[in-house]
Amino acid sequence: MRVALDSNVLVYAALEPVSAKGARAAEAIRRASGRGVLAAQTLLEFVAVVRRRAPHLTGQAIAQVEAWSAVFEVAPTTNLIAAKALTMVRVHQFQVWDAVIWSTSRDAGATLFLSEDLQDGLVLDDMRVVNPFALSEAGIQALLGA
Repeated sequence: MRVALDSNVLVYAALEPVSAKGARAAEAIRRASGRGVLAAQTLLEFVAVVRRRAPHLTGQAIAQVEAWSAVFEVAPTTNLIAAKALTMVRVHQFQVWDAVIWSTSRDAGATLFLSEDLQDGLVLDDMRVVNPFALSEAGIQALLGA
């Protein structure tokens, strides 16, 4: 199973590491690394959120993006992805950037999308949304394995 992570997962891991959500996010990242995919848009959103919420951590956020890029496939946004995303906006009323991340992740072969922003359990185009913050750490382990 190929896993994609939404930017909110990255943000919780980086900015709230001692919270329950931060711990679950870090566990999800650890278990997905080496076999997961991050849309380039996800990484850019992560830096934008860190820059807005904790500007003094911008350099660390950029370094973290570089580290994640070494252990995840980073999937680009292409013209075809943009067209698919616009269809998602029109047909399914997705927000534009959510549609870009979804389309990019699916195009990269993801079948599982970890996010708290989209409806938990939603399945579209053979990719399922799971809210990792609705799971225990054992639930994340069961979902993602070792």
